[in-house]
Amino acid sequence: MNPYNAYARASDLVDEDDKRKILMKVLRALPEKIEGVKLLIAQKNYEKKYHELTKITMVLEVLDQSLDFSFGEIPRNLSSLYNYLIRRLTEVHATLDIKTLEECKDIISKIAEGFFEANEQLKKGPPSQPSVRPADSIARSI
Repeated sequence: MNPYNAYARASDLVDEDDKRKILMKVLRALPEKIEGVKLLIAQKNYEKKYHELTKITMVLEVLDQSLDFSFGEIPRNLSSLYNYLIRRLTEVHATLDIKTLEECKDIISKIAEGFFEANEQLKKGPPSQPSVRPADSIARSI
């Protein structure tokens, strides 16, 4: 099934607050999954590594396909990052490069921090200033 179709179908089943909770859970899990891939490489369990790494890239594809580009530059930048991560993680299938996995884990962690901050700001209510801050745009684009 196309990752976007899977997301769209699931998207209809949950409300906006649940979507943010799911996203936060996914963003917390991805670095842990990458750590698991590193362990599988160390154990030379390449078949399981392949499956786990493929799952991670599929999750990134769903995240990319779920972006709302009407929010401008932030979703475009996120899309570029997701596509970069997908390319780099795909390279790991052949190279088994732990440094690449660490790089990807760090990028995902930084993306997660931005979403966590945006979610906290959203919980606190609208900003006192009339302008929309970038973190607010991220949270609303989820």
